Amino acid sequence: MANTKSYSLGPGLSTAETVAGYCYLPFYVVLLAMLIEFVSGYFHLGLSTLQINICYFVINTIVVWIIFHNFLLRSLRGTRFWELVQALILGFVLYYAGNYVLSLALHLLRITVATYNDDTVQALASENYAVMVICSVILAPMVEETLVRGLLFGSIRRKSRIAAYVVTILFFAMIHVWQYFLLYDWKSVLLAALPYLPAGIALGWTYEKSNTIWAPILLHMAINAISFGVMSFR
Repeated sequence: MANTKSYSLGPGLSTAETVAGYCYLPFYVVLLAMLIEFVSGYFHLGLSTLQINICYFVINTIVVWIIFHNFLLRSLRGTRFWELVQALILGFVLYYAGNYVLSLALHLLRITVATYNDDTVQALASENYAVMVICSVILAPMVEETLVRGLLFGSIRRKSRIAAYVVTILFFAMIHVWQYFLLYDWKSVLLAALPYLPAGIALGWTYEKSNTIWAPILLHMAINAISFGVMSFR
């Protein structure tokens, strides 16, 4: 695409990719899931929660590839293997160190955090484990990192590095819990967002360190894969 900009995060988004991405963002966050449920009800399809989630993940993946395929391919071609490996290792360390600090702080403050999103994923995985692994370990990280780190972080960071971190860390946390505001007390939902803060920090830093969007994608995939591995032993 034309008007492609490059900056310290590696190949940047073109103007067309940025505009299309921001236009699609509301669908990713809210509208797509509502649309799928509406279509299911209107045409009496009777889709289950698992089937709705599968449609949601697959459609998001297709749309993200349509909009951002040039960006993803440019970033892949510009990836330096050892920088990628180093960023992934250090990103892992940062993520788990952040988790440890957060867990310790919550323990000392005697604060119990609900795991609404994890509970939902676990319930869906009990229906079809393999499908949820594909959705959560492969599809979701690619979509989330392209939109959150590639689009939001990348475009905001051109003006303010601090703002890029603050916005994307909070946005990343809220997209995992916002729907539970309709079901649970708002304070418990805000607390449920806390475990996503270390990941938001680590994934943004990994993107900066590696200069390729594929680093946070791979790190996110690995984190989710480990979570599913732990889940299978419960």
